[in-house]
Amino acid sequence: MNFLDKTKERFEKVKSVLCLGLDPVWDNLPQDVKSDDVEKTLTSFFFSLLDNFSEKVLVVKPNIAFFEPFGVAGHTALKKIISHAQGKGIPVILDAKRADIGNTSKAYAKAAFEELNADAVTLAPYMGTDSLSPFFQYKDKGFFVLARTSNPGSCDFQMLKLENGQYLYEAVINKLIDWSKEFDTPIGAVAGATHLEELDRIVSMFKNAGNLPLLIPGVGKQGGNLDDVLTVLNKHEFDLSRVFINSSSKILYAHKEHSGLSYLEASEIEINKMMLK
Repeated sequence: MNFLDKTKERFEKVKSVLCLGLDPVWDNLPQDVKSDDVEKTLTSFFFSLLDNFSEKVLVVKPNIAFFEPFGVAGHTALKKIISHAQGKGIPVILDAKRADIGNTSKAYAKAAFEELNADAVTLAPYMGTDSLSPFFQYKDKGFFVLARTSNPGSCDFQMLKLENGQYLYEAVINKLIDWSKEFDTPIGAVAGATHLEELDRIVSMFKNAGNLPLLIPGVGKQGGNLDDVLTVLNKHEFDLSRVFINSSSKILYAHKEHSGLSYLEASEIEINKMMLK
């Protein structure tokens, strides 16, 4: 079963578009899960979230950058967390933003899909076709290429106007549509919730291309609004089983904003805000 078959089946079960970001920040972790054993701390924290809220989550998205500073313990924890999520039936998007010359990308793809066994990965388009094609050979996996990202500095390049009148992000979207045909696999985009006008344009383009998948970060701490995003998607009657709306720290570290509650109670409040009405 390929990535989008898995997510469609799961969407029918949980009726959720929540992509739960898994970004361990040591200083923000609840005191009652911390110990001198880094691997145990990370796995205990994320296992408890997955065990308690698996029925409200469509996919999870561990960001590899937050695990790497912990060295071997972080890598081992990441592997165990990915396996635990999949054991709960939750597909895993590895947020790694990889791409490089061909042989390097082959190694990146092998690490993501064979060593870590992720179901999907985030990718950067700047180096072009040969930097991404090694990933696209894994036909059962999912791919999300940076197009219009949620960060403030994204406008430095993504909103540049080309000679044909397109913005650069639109050229990326058109290329993803072309690649989906060329490599015979649906290739998705990362499109931020913080840029609704461009998100609307991307949803329209992807709808016309057969509902290519969308990873939408930026809801929560970055200021994006779930209802606004859903309004855009519903306007185009987009297939919600192919939409993954991410929230990370707003959920993971909700205990910092909800005093007097356990971290699980606090996280549940924020998770419920991400549920479809």
